[in-house]
Amino acid sequence: MRLALVLAGRYPDLRGSQVLVQQLADGIRGRGHAVHLVTYGAVASGRPGPRAGRIVRDLGLVVRLWRTVRREAIDLIHAHNYEAAIASLVVGRATGRPVVYHGHNALAEELPLYFRARRARGLAHRLGRLLDAHVPRRADFCIAVTEELGEILRRRGVAARDLTCIAPAAAPCDAAAHGPRVGSEALVCYAGNLDGYQNLGFLLRSFARVRARVPAARLVLVTHAAPGALRRAVGPGVEIVRAASYDEVRARLDAADVAVSPRAERYGFPMKLLNYMAAGKAIVASAGSAKGLRDGVTGRIVPDGDEVAFAAAVVELLSDAAARARLGTAARHAVEDPRAWDGVLDRIERVYRNVLAARSAASTDPEASAPDGLGVAAE
Repeated sequence: MRLALVLAGRYPDLRGSQVLVQQLADGIRGRGHAVHLVTYGAVASGRPGPRAGRIVRDLGLVVRLWRTVRREAIDLIHAHNYEAAIASLVVGRATGRPVVYHGHNALAEELPLYFRARRARGLAHRLGRLLDAHVPRRADFCIAVTEELGEILRRRGVAARDLTCIAPAAAPCDAAAHGPRVGSEALVCYAGNLDGYQNLGFLLRSFARVRARVPAARLVLVTHAAPGALRRAVGPGVEIVRAASYDEVRARLDAADVAVSPRAERYGFPMKLLNYMAAGKAIVASAGSAKGLRDGVTGRIVPDGDEVAFAAAVVELLSDAAARARLGTAARHAVEDPRAWDGVLDRIERVYRNVLAARSAASTDPEASAPDGLGVAAE
């Protein structure tokens, strides 16, 4: 197969979506398919969220995708998230190529988090609901990264037979051996972007409670992004590190005693969790982002929004090296089996083949329905 994987974002980059798309491209290419990544390219990073400048980049993405489809005789377009999906639907309709939509988030829930004013947040929510209801269902097939996202897409118009939920798994490069823990005391690490949905204000407030009980505790926020206004919000014991490479992220994570995921948004899949687990870290996560964790087995899960419980879980782990080792070892074992990643690639390949088979059948018999097995949601 000749495939175009499309992402409306800067590339290369250390954001979770970019990492996932790169890993999928490498994995699918390794199975003998021709894979072409279509992105914004190595543009300057900017403020996250909606802004006028993205419109120009999105128009450029349409042109770039059109040229790739024509030049490379692409069979199928695999679009990640909304702007890429809109560009892909435009090009797909114009060129007769099928489109698979890969949803990483529910826009009605995420979009308001980029705004402060109440009215702006309300308008963003309504716009997000509109896009949730109209973009995914126009693709030939949909993949959701979580069951929660799959359910919301079904409620907003995607037919159950046209949707499957495929959670990410640790790619072999993620599960590679991490370095030994470098000597540090009471070091807590957050590794990820600084967007509003990450709930970093909650994390900073929780960490202030940690410091009240463990004065030597330190929190490092490792990110690819410019800290902006967040730098003014950090308190004592907090450091923001702008990493230039994934190796630097890994080194900072290896040095930590506890890794944290404060995000409460439930519909996406925080790729940082796979990184934390592969690194063998003791993890504290809010319930909304605790995808794949088992409380007390592979991490500690606390209720969304509960600063006291979050801080208490961090303090408990900082004071108990044996518990950190037990949770970290179990977390690593949970993600190091390569069969999980192979299973992700198997299911995505199956979606591709079924979509192409359905498109071929429809071209020869307009009354033909999708073949059995296209709706793989029950797998």
